[in-house]
Amino acid sequence: MRNLLLQRRRTLRRWNVRTVRAVFATLAVSMILTTLAFASVTAAQKPGRVTGVIDSVTLEGGQYYVHGWACQEGNRGSISINLYANHPAGSKPPGTYVMADTANLENEPAVDRECHDADGGKHRFHTALPNQLLRTYQNKKIYIHGIALAGNVDNALLAGSGKFSFPAPKWPPDPPTPNFLDGARVAAFDTKKESCEQIDIPDAAARAFKDYKGIVHLIASHYVTRAGLGATLETAKHNCEIVYKSAHDANISDFNDATWLNSFYNVDGKRIVALGHMEYHGWEHPGMCAQKTDTASCWYNVDTYNLSDDGGYHFSRSKPPGNYFLSLPVKYEVNQGPQGYSVDANVIKVGEWYYEEVYSWAWPPNCGDGNGKKPCLAQDGACAIRTSNILDSASWRGWDGKDFTVEFVDPYRAAVANPKAHVCAPVPYLDYSTGINYHAASHLFVATLWNQGSAGWGPQGVYFTTSPDFIHWSKPELAMTRNQMLRREPEGNWSYAYFSLIDPKSADSSFMTITDTPYLYYVRMDGNHPPYQRVLFRQKIKLDWLTPLHPKPPAPAHPKPAAPSPSRPKPVPASAANQAN
Repeated sequence: MRNLLLQRRRTLRRWNVRTVRAVFATLAVSMILTTLAFASVTAAQKPGRVTGVIDSVTLEGGQYYVHGWACQEGNRGSISINLYANHPAGSKPPGTYVMADTANLENEPAVDRECHDADGGKHRFHTALPNQLLRTYQNKKIYIHGIALAGNVDNALLAGSGKFSFPAPKWPPDPPTPNFLDGARVAAFDTKKESCEQIDIPDAAARAFKDYKGIVHLIASHYVTRAGLGATLETAKHNCEIVYKSAHDANISDFNDATWLNSFYNVDGKRIVALGHMEYHGWEHPGMCAQKTDTASCWYNVDTYNLSDDGGYHFSRSKPPGNYFLSLPVKYEVNQGPQGYSVDANVIKVGEWYYEEVYSWAWPPNCGDGNGKKPCLAQDGACAIRTSNILDSASWRGWDGKDFTVEFVDPYRAAVANPKAHVCAPVPYLDYSTGINYHAASHLFVATLWNQGSAGWGPQGVYFTTSPDFIHWSKPELAMTRNQMLRREPEGNWSYAYFSLIDPKSADSSFMTITDTPYLYYVRMDGNHPPYQRVLFRQKIKLDWLTPLHPKPPAPAHPKPAAPSPSRPKPVPASAANQAN
C-alpha cells in the first residue's frame, strides 16, 4: 500500500506505503533478474566484460561505507553489485549473500577509461553497511560481484574482494528517551507460522473493533483482508476467512483495483464502516503505463467507502460512484504518479464530529515554487478531514487553512472547473502518522509517528504529537529510536513500519480512545526473506510522560454540525441489492 514502495511519503511516502512490498521485491529482482533492469541499453552497444574495484571501507559520521566502482565495459549503464561474506558466490564453500546496491554515482574520467565508456556514465558505489548487518557479518571478508547488464556475459568478482572485512557495528549514542516500554512484546500475527496464503501479510497499521457479539476483530490489512478474532486483543488469533478481496478491476473509474481497508468505525455492532485506500496499478493493465513492472509513476490513489452489515466479518463495496470517498480532483495520467490521497489513520469521534487524516503526494511530479517549476495542485503533506455523518461518504470536508470547507469531487463523474478548490491545506507532522487516538483524560488527540529517516526533527524512531483540535499539532516527542529497537532484535536484516496504538481498556468499541498504558502495534519485515516474512507485534507502553509535556487544554468545544449538502449520491449499504461483490 502507499506502503513501503515509497516508505511514507517523505522519501516518496509508503516506502509504505505503500510499500515494503515493492522495495523488497526490487531487492529480489536485483539479486535474480538484474540483467533485465536496464531495457534502455541498445543492441548497438557491444557487450564487454564486467570489471571494477573495491577501494576502501570507511567510517563517515557514525556510518560505515564500502567504496569502489563497477561497470560493464563499453556500456554506460549503471550495473548492480551484490555483496557476499566470507567467500565469493558460487565458490566451495559458497559465500553468504549480504545485500545488493547499484554502482550509479558520479565517477572520475579514469573510471570511464577503465569502463571503455566514452560518453561518461555513472559507475561508482558508496554503499552503506547498516549496523544490524555488521552485527551478523563483522570480521568476515567482503566479496563484491558486479552484475552484467547486456549480452551473454558472466557476472564478475571485483578486484579487492577479500582484501577488506566487514567492521564491527558502531551504534551512535542514544538521545534521551522516556521510560516507554512496559513489558515484553508479543507476536500478534507471524506470517511464517500463520499465513493462509503467500500474500496474507500485515501491510497496514493494525486496527481493532468489537462486534455485536463482543468479538474483537484485529486487522492489519493487505489487498486481500483477513482478521484476527478473539474475545480480547490478547486472544485474537489470525483467521483464514476472507473479510475483503480486491477485484483488480482495470476500469479506473470503478475505483476497484487493489484496496487496503485502513480505517474502521463501529456504528452499532453490526454496521462497520471501513475507509479503504485504493491503489490503481497502471503497470498491471494494458496501455495504462509505459512500464510493465511496479513503478510509482503509474500509481493512482483513491480512497473508498466500504460497509459491513454483519459485524465486520465481510465488507462489500457499492457500485461506483457509491464507493467513492475522496481523491484529487484530477483523473489518472499515465506516468505522472504517484498521484492521489491515501487514508492512513483511523476514525476518531469527539463530540458530534468524526475526524480522519489523509495524505497526498506533491502533484504534478517535480512541482514546486520558483526555479521554473510548475506549481503544485497538491502539496506533499497530510490533510485533516471531518464529517458529522459517518454513513455518508459525501459529507466529509477537508481543512482549507481556516475551516473544514473543502469538498472532494469525483473527476470521473463530471468536469471539475476549479480543481484547486477541492484540495486541502496541509497540517503539520501528520504526514508521518499511521495512527491517531483520543486521550480523553487530557482532551488531546495523540498521533503515532514513524520517522524512517527523512524528517528533520530527530533520529529515526517512534514519535508522538498531540493536538487539542486536530489542526494544531505539537512538535513530535521521541519515544524510542530505531537503533534501540534493532539492538533488541536477534541477528538479521530487519526494518519496521505501520505503528499504531490500541488500548484494551478503551472505552469505545472502535478502540479509538486510549489511556496511559495502551499497546503499541507495529510490523517488522525480514529483509533476508522479502517481502512476505513479517511479524505484527504488540507491546505494552507507558504514555504518562507524554501528555504532561503540554498544557492541559479545556475540553474542546464541538459545535453541532449543520446538515451537509452532499453533491454526490450517498453510498449504498452492503446489504442492498445493487452491491458489487
